[in-house]
Amino acid sequence: MNRDYLKWAALAFALVATASAEYELARAVGYNQWVAAAVPGALDVWTVRAMRQHRDVLAAVLAMIAVNALSHLVTAGLLTVSVPLVVGVSAIAPLVLYRLHAITGPIEPAADTEPVQAPTEPVQAPVQVDTLEPEPAEPVRPNLHVICGGHEVFTLDVPPAAEPVRLSADEAKAAILQAWKDGLSLTDAAQVATRSRSYVQQVYARLDSERGSTPLALVKDEVPA
Repeated sequence: MNRDYLKWAALAFALVATASAEYELARAVGYNQWVAAAVPGALDVWTVRAMRQHRDVLAAVLAMIAVNALSHLVTAGLLTVSVPLVVGVSAIAPLVLYRLHAITGPIEPAADTEPVQAPTEPVQAPVQVDTLEPEPAEPVRPNLHVICGGHEVFTLDVPPAAEPVRLSADEAKAAILQAWKDGLSLTDAAQVATRSRSYVQQVYARLDSERGSTPLALVKDEVPA
């Protein structure tokens, strides 16, 4: 039982105060002195059970108010004993029995209510630090699909284009000089010498301005490695 003594003390006094009127109403409608005591007893048990279960408390209190009001009206001569009054008082015991059965049963969740689950914390995988350097990614080779005869499909595996090998300083020097002699464009000369176009343009300009000197001397130690 709940340890709120003031609440249960107030309930006890309220039950005692209403029991007399409930007993007198039962006697007025024809109950004998022993059976009439069952009417306030049934209402009191219902009220106590409702408060302990925290269910049906309002219905129990309203029933007690109605029975007490009817009892005092009959006692004061303001209400005569009639068929509806006798039927109502006779229905108190079955009504209490039904409500006690209803409030002491398990509480079933509503059909549209989903069970609430406790939130779970996401599990984080341990972070592993790889001390090894990542391997270089392989170049992506495009796959060409060739349709033969309108039905069969063949995949052509195209090998990646080989990157040009950067020439050494002496090789680049000789390549630029030879390209200047052959009259190659700046773009072609830069591609052959594996050097930038701007650098080849500078060398070409010096070779053009100093045609009388030895070309090898112009580009000596000028080509970056």
